[in-house]
Amino acid sequence: MTNNPYQAPTSDVSQQGGNQTYQPKILTANGRIGRLRYLAYSLVGYAFLIPGMAIMALAGFNPEEPSVFSGIGGILLLLGYLALIVYVFILAKRRFNDLDKTGWMSLLLIIPLVNLVIGLWLIFGSGTSTANQFGPMPVENPLSVKIFGLLLPILVFVIGILAAISIPAYQDYVERANSAQESFIQE
Repeated sequence: MTNNPYQAPTSDVSQQGGNQTYQPKILTANGRIGRLRYLAYSLVGYAFLIPGMAIMALAGFNPEEPSVFSGIGGILLLLGYLALIVYVFILAKRRFNDLDKTGWMSLLLIIPLVNLVIGLWLIFGSGTSTANQFGPMPVENPLSVKIFGLLLPILVFVIGILAAISIPAYQDYVERANSAQESFIQE
């Protein structure tokens, strides 16, 4: 058989479309991520916020008493929030790509009340089960993604319960402290 450059290809391309997968990376703007991976990556992003706030507290960020450390803390706070906003929009873009929608829809997260509906859609909406116009579907979630993805709703639930218990207890404490102070002043 001769090597003819005009010969039709002999490879089987019938199985190329729907069964391909790829391994998503956390810090890329392209590709698709599913619901659970979206929750897990969100938890990772918000986990960077907590140490950032601790650093700013140690740097002496106090808007009422400006100082050099307060200015540095404010700049760090601003840069941290900007990075978190960019990260959230990239995750939303990738999640919209899994839903076979354009990433520009992530700008809807800016609109109040609409962002709640969009957030619920991103969390509960089912992505396409085959390759779509934004690429192949991601590989199955490893155990770490499953743990982190389910940890975020559990943490929100636990923090909500703690807030429901601690806020009224604190208000009661403040009322008792004020009444004790008033009775001490009157004596």
